[in-house]
Amino acid sequence: MNLKFSLKNSIFALFLSLVFCMMSVLGLSGQTRYAFVDMEFILKNVPDYGKAKEELNAYSLKLQTELDSIYKAINELQEKYVADKVFLTPVMRDKREKEIADKENKAQLLQQNYFGPKGELYKRREELMRPIFDEINEIIRDIAKDGNFGGIWDVSVEKSIVYFDPKLDRSALVLKKMGYSPEKAASE
Repeated sequence: MNLKFSLKNSIFALFLSLVFCMMSVLGLSGQTRYAFVDMEFILKNVPDYGKAKEELNAYSLKLQTELDSIYKAINELQEKYVADKVFLTPVMRDKREKEIADKENKAQLLQQNYFGPKGELYKRREELMRPIFDEINEIIRDIAKDGNFGGIWDVSVEKSIVYFDPKLDRSALVLKKMGYSPEKAASE
């Protein structure tokens, strides 16, 4: 009988230790801490980000203007072709159609080179923005480590966060560590 009682106690003790172990691994022990940042607020207060955004907009406009002029020239060729079509021989029509198609293909390739997933605008964006975001992310990681936070969420992106305590907002701290002072309180 004592053996049965002892075995039940041992199994119960093992079960409890497993439960507590799982709780601590899953962060259910109540010791996991969380914080929040507002990336929109942070970026608004980083002058380099505003300058980079302006430069990207100007560069994008320059590329688009160049493409627009090419497409305008193609449209003029098409209109001229349509107007002259009745006077052209079949060989001349084929030649003009091929010329227009070649220019359209070159324009599409140029558009892909400018605005495609690995195009000129993407490369320029990486060149200008990557250092800013890398610095912010590094500071956020440091804040998480220093504050022993299990996670830091961006409230500007994740609109599913219904409420967070403004005391847990670390946006101003990120700006301070970057060497900037916020224009207004992060909770606004």
